Amino acid sequence: MLDSKVYNIPAQARDLCRPRTMRTLLRQVDLRLSRKLGQHLLADPAVLRAIMRHVRQGEHDRILEIGPGLGSLTVCLAEVAKRVVTVEIDARMLALLDATLAFYRNVETVHQDAVAFDPQPYFGAEPYVLAANLPYSVATPVIRQLAAHLAGPQRMVVMLQREVAERVCAKPGEMSYLSLLMQTYTETKHLLAVPSQAFFPPPQVDSAVVELKRRAEPYYPADAVDDVLRLARAGFSQRRKQVHNSVRSLLRIDDDHMIWLLKEAGIAPQCRPQELSLDEWFALYRTVKADGLLIGS
Repeated sequence: MLDSKVYNIPAQARDLCRPRTMRTLLRQVDLRLSRKLGQHLLADPAVLRAIMRHVRQGEHDRILEIGPGLGSLTVCLAEVAKRVVTVEIDARMLALLDATLAFYRNVETVHQDAVAFDPQPYFGAEPYVLAANLPYSVATPVIRQLAAHLAGPQRMVVMLQREVAERVCAKPGEMSYLSLLMQTYTETKHLLAVPSQAFFPPPQVDSAVVELKRRAEPYYPADAVDDVLRLARAGFSQRRKQVHNSVRSLLRIDDDHMIWLLKEAGIAPQCRPQELSLDEWFALYRTVKADGLLIGS
């Protein structure tokens, strides 16, 4: 197991964090970083070191990386993992990455859209970790997909836009559908804040690193997960409305019936969806099912 207290960033990775090096490499392939693709490269070795401290993988571990950029994190991962699979959509960036990683035989680069990436062919039933500075443009769909995927990672240590990170780790009072979904499948933890100045070029927003640890089983029973999430999706579709207004259309019932269901579930009818805990959504599901109502697909 990697000793996080003594881990040092490889010289090559430190060099790849320097804006001067970045500009030189990008000019070689006439590549201008795309805001549309969320291409903001990590330019702070201290943040890189902090990410690796939280990844803490040993030589027998398997790691998935998405959005490797020029490869500063990839180099660090390759030094400590048995196998690294890194996914990049930009072919020109991939060409630079291949040159950077020519020394490492334990890294496989994949030219693909991360949203469509299926980890199963690469990892099968073997456990693996996702470690990534995720492009803002794909971060939410990627973590949502991998969290629920049968072949998803055991853990995710990922850089996200600060607002997305806050939503993922939110507590009742600030919940969103993303919070509920991610916490259904993972235990979430905010690790560190990362200012925009830590990137080249600096984005207009700050970032944060979070850890998403896969639950052995989803928070809800297997036969309830889909219906609980449908109820919640309906609730959060009209986030500013009270729960009795946002959910009753899904159930095709009148307001009095919906208020009665909420009271039976121990939920105040005036509550808004962001105020409900995971347990309260499950209590509402059980009450709805006990009443014989169908939860639409």
